[in-house]
Amino acid sequence: MIDNKSKQPDNSESYVWKNFSDGVKKLLKIKRMKQIDLEAVTNLSLTTISRICRNTNGRGGEYKADTDDFKEVCLGLELTHEEKDKLFKVTFPEIEFLDYFIDKRMSAASANLYIIDYKESLEK
Repeated sequence: MIDNKSKQPDNSESYVWKNFSDGVKKLLKIKRMKQIDLEAVTNLSLTTISRICRNTNGRGGEYKADTDDFKEVCLGLELTHEEKDKLFKVTFPEIEFLDYFIDKRMSAASANLYIIDYKESLEK
């Protein structure tokens, strides 16, 4: 089924999440929740949840989730292990590649460039 507003499939498996904000917005739709519902079941403020959904940090940059935000969203949305894993991969993509970086004995600078290239490829 296609959501006419977003033109994206309703099935979370067939839609590639670009980042934490994109994943949270999609999960809110899947769970049939509103931002205010998420506020009620987490320790996050409505301002923080709004910033997450708009993908802004309030200073002109993208929203960068920390582990506390991630935990609150996962528990508040009552995610399955699969949903949590999918959200984790787009929230902290560098962790997915950590073993690769270690095996290749990459410098932090090289690893950062690798992550930037990876994120850009997701946006295409």
